[in-house]
Amino acid sequence: MSYVVKDGVAARLREEPLATSRSKKTLFQGAPLGDPVKTSDGFLFFEIGAPGDETLKGWIIKEDCEEVADANRLPVHEAGFVQECVNVQLLFNDETKPVEGAPAAVSIRPWVVSADFLIARALYETDIRNLGKNIPGSDGVGALQVTVAEWKDFTDNGGALASDARASDRDHSVLQIPAAAWRQHVHGKAMSKIRLDAGKATAEDPFVASFLDMFFAHVTNSPAAAIAILDAQDAGTPPDTSIKEVLKAVMTAEELSALFKAREKLSGLPTVFFGTEANPSTLKSVVDVAEDTLKKLLVAALARIEKHRPDMIPEVTAGGAPWMAIAEQAQAEGVKEGTHNAVISTYFADTDFGGNPNTNPPPAWCGAFAAHCMKRCDNPIVQASVPKGAAAAISWKKWGADFPLQSASIPRGAVVVLSPMPGTTGGTGHVGFFLEFSPDKKKVFLLGGNQSKKVGKTPFPASQIAGVRWLDQPGAVGAVAIDGITLPPSVAPANRQFAGLILKAFAAAGYGRDQQIAALANAIGESNLNPRAHNTHGEDSVGLFQLNRIVGVGGHHSVERLMDPAFNTQLIIAEADRFSAFKNAADLHTAVDVFVRSVERPADKPGQVAKRFKIAQALIA
Repeated sequence: MSYVVKDGVAARLREEPLATSRSKKTLFQGAPLGDPVKTSDGFLFFEIGAPGDETLKGWIIKEDCEEVADANRLPVHEAGFVQECVNVQLLFNDETKPVEGAPAAVSIRPWVVSADFLIARALYETDIRNLGKNIPGSDGVGALQVTVAEWKDFTDNGGALASDARASDRDHSVLQIPAAAWRQHVHGKAMSKIRLDAGKATAEDPFVASFLDMFFAHVTNSPAAAIAILDAQDAGTPPDTSIKEVLKAVMTAEELSALFKAREKLSGLPTVFFGTEANPSTLKSVVDVAEDTLKKLLVAALARIEKHRPDMIPEVTAGGAPWMAIAEQAQAEGVKEGTHNAVISTYFADTDFGGNPNTNPPPAWCGAFAAHCMKRCDNPIVQASVPKGAAAAISWKKWGADFPLQSASIPRGAVVVLSPMPGTTGGTGHVGFFLEFSPDKKKVFLLGGNQSKKVGKTPFPASQIAGVRWLDQPGAVGAVAIDGITLPPSVAPANRQFAGLILKAFAAAGYGRDQQIAALANAIGESNLNPRAHNTHGEDSVGLFQLNRIVGVGGHHSVERLMDPAFNTQLIIAEADRFSAFKNAADLHTAVDVFVRSVERPADKPGQVAKRFKIAQALIA
């Protein structure tokens, strides 16, 4: 939906949508205009300008504008797209790692966003391609098919998160990511309010949406529709009931028609999804297709995160989950409501719960049980990790580090947060400790409190998982074990984590140990692993590998982008890929020599080869 000035035309940018209005500037043929922000009687309103430049705003006669053909749309750089999805998750959820000098993040908890879901959305809509309008009846564009309304909601209501957003950014597959993230947040918050208004949640313990709920909210463009589908299943609605019948109470006739037009079939495939308005799919069919599709999308999203942001996959070391011993002891003792109410009451002492736990029957106590197991295990890091508001299941969505739902190696004892299922998890949500999946992966078995009013092992629908979290032991969240590596004292403690990022990223790109060490030695030589290092004396070099923005690998990327350690590393990997001599290096000295001379290319090549080989030797000494 991006526009340029039509050939042979000198278009006037006017103050008002009137032919007689004063002209602010004349734009000539081919001048990029971006997306129109609004329209009025044959005029289009544009906000024109590059980052850092003054933005021009005004009206242009629609006849003077020409829409850019989809064939001219630039391809998406998958690594950059995936990395930015992760960056947006970290920024929005306030999960940024402590880096000296980094700007403060903005938190939108408890309705957080997920890079997995953002990537899954792009895979579903476009297979991460920079397409024009690809959804029938929608004006969405780009890899995420962000619509005008979606972008407007983000820019109008996103506050600091949208402070730098321009109208033309919507048509850029990477720059539109924050708007898609905002939409996930807004949908989660809207579903929570629907539950709250219905008396099925509280402000202190709000409804937490599962990934499936979020997927339904997205494809229907309606949080109310997602809740209606969930409620229909909970109420025992006959599975052969048409999806139109399920949704007609929460969607207008116009909205239903748009839904069937947009989602008649599975995106890009002949598989029927919602069907047609005249022949709608059944409730069971829609849910089955959605569950199967979402699972495949999340698996594919995880594969891309593992490839392009391996640092986001939490470490699982021999420390295990010491809290499980406390949980298993309570299970062995047969703790349950009625006979053990006094014991259950003590669990709340390990939370900041403000109510009276001595009520009979006890209030929902799954979160209090999880906190009790953490507080009573013999590990100070675990004890200190219990989140504020731990009595509420949703509070555990911010505990530890995010662990990919579709990972084949979810550790025993990982914290699993479930969206509510009446009769099994209460009105808001549930939290328990991961044991295993059923063979068909449709059930997840959790050990937890308040499961059938006792401590026990219970199967739950895997489709109701809203989050999986993990705290690695020993060490803090996100700690990276770097086997056999000794970092020099000059590397600040806050920056030592980036050694693991570099080693993992080069390994994921197919490079051997010598090449990994060579790359790490160069990053230490360049920046001492400070991702925010910025050399402005005689050049403009930024980040871990000091990438030059003017004539080097930095390629005119912004300073903030180059200060992202993962993005900086991926750029240097792309450069290293150009030189087969580096990948084929038979020893560490050769790997360092090729990297310095061909990839980094400093002025004093022989001197820097000697210096960085010395650093490399010290790393493995």
